[in-house]
Amino acid sequence: MVDVGRSMFDVHFSMKKKGIGMTDQLKINPLFIGLDDEGLLRIKEIAGPREIKKGESLFSQGEEAKGFYLVLRGRIKIYRLSPQGKEYILRIVGPGETLAEAAVFSGKTYPASADSLEDSRLYYLKKSDFVRLIRQDPQLALNMLSGLSLLLRNLAQQVEDLSLHEVSSRLARYLLDQAFKNDFPLVNGVQIPLEVKKNLLASRLGTIGETLSRTLTKMKQRGLLEIKKDAVVIQDLALLKEVAEGAKL
Repeated sequence: MVDVGRSMFDVHFSMKKKGIGMTDQLKINPLFIGLDDEGLLRIKEIAGPREIKKGESLFSQGEEAKGFYLVLRGRIKIYRLSPQGKEYILRIVGPGETLAEAAVFSGKTYPASADSLEDSRLYYLKKSDFVRLIRQDPQLALNMLSGLSLLLRNLAQQVEDLSLHEVSSRLARYLLDQAFKNDFPLVNGVQIPLEVKKNLLASRLGTIGETLSRTLTKMKQRGLLEIKKDAVVIQDLALLKEVAEGAKL
């Protein structure tokens, strides 16, 4: 999630992550940045490949957390279910990103569930093997602390968004975040693909489909966006940034 408090809409911080090998994926992941070639090799030696199909479950809320994952290809939905069965999406994880690392080191069970949104390829890192490497490599231990701190900050930002910001602001933040994640230039006319269907996006933003549709329509009417089937085109970047910061539509 973009930290707008640091004006990160104007700072390029991401790298292209699609279509690259495991070594390159490791090098750009916060958990493994700074490791030398020998350290990266040790990570690869303990990583077991896993292929999962679209819609397949990776793990379920409450299941024993024995390891975590690095995504090489595809997208994984992290979500929780309310007692009434309503799904709330916490994160959507893509290539070059890890998932479930916090659960492995902070508790005995996964606090959320994970399903594949498309055919995906991942690498599984067993907790016991990874802990052994941490004991051998102080850099890896520091990276782990940094990565968990970043995850905590992002979750805190997400809670703030849901409690303090309107749907229009959350949507604007999401679109700008997608531009960064996909290495798109932040200019008027840039097309941002929607990574999930609108009903899933609504859940990710903490709202319902009807409210999301009304918000998109209002943004179109105000000249912020052009709406396509599976994407939006930014037409007024300056105003979109203002909305992301909390300005009213």
